Amino acid sequence: MPAAVPLMALFLSGLTGCDSPTTTRTASDPGTPPFTAANGESPASPGSAAVAQAGSVGTAPSGAPLPDSLHLISPGRAGRLRLGMTEKRLKNVVPTELLTRTTYQDRDGRRLPAYELRDAQNPQAPATILHLIGDSATGFRLRRIRIYSSLYRTAEGIGVGSPFGAARQNLGLTRIRNTPAGLAAVSGEVQLAWVIDPNSLPNKPPEQIQSSEIPPASRITGVLLYK
Repeated sequence: MPAAVPLMALFLSGLTGCDSPTTTRTASDPGTPPFTAANGESPASPGSAAVAQAGSVGTAPSGAPLPDSLHLISPGRAGRLRLGMTEKRLKNVVPTELLTRTTYQDRDGRRLPAYELRDAQNPQAPATILHLIGDSATGFRLRRIRIYSSLYRTAEGIGVGSPFGAARQNLGLTRIRNTPAGLAAVSGEVQLAWVIDPNSLPNKPPEQIQSSEIPPASRITGVLLYK
């Protein structure tokens, strides 16, 4: 990965969900339980909404690139997207021409709506996947956000392409889980999960890999936002 992106991550109701989208990108769907920091601290530390809102175009102290407001990742948010927002609200904040409707299957086998969101600033960037939950009677709301574009970053400059070590140091590590998408590391305090590049992992079954065995230089290939 270029030196310009020295820092970020991933994985996501108990990190046991395995929703599989019908699109070509099939990152696993970690569950949605409310995690707390391993040290019990409340989120007023790195990665918290208060800190993330300070993100702007420029570089972090480490030299990592920082996102603009449309690509800022913070707990429960990715730019204008907010977990829990209604489908109607989603279409009010995102131009409909950037959304491609699709579906995904949740762990109970239900087929639910989803969207692929293209980036207006960089149409060639990998689409962001938006999973909805609900029904036609009560309406649908945004359940999870899956990010594969390196344009999206936290206020610390962490995102796709960043080393796992930077995410762990700045945003903590709650657990790791093996999913259909590969090994993912969960930062429970900020409710973000980082999918780890399998090529950088030890040559052993994923379920046998311990967090201490993940090289700090392992790259993040996806970021999952959950609630």
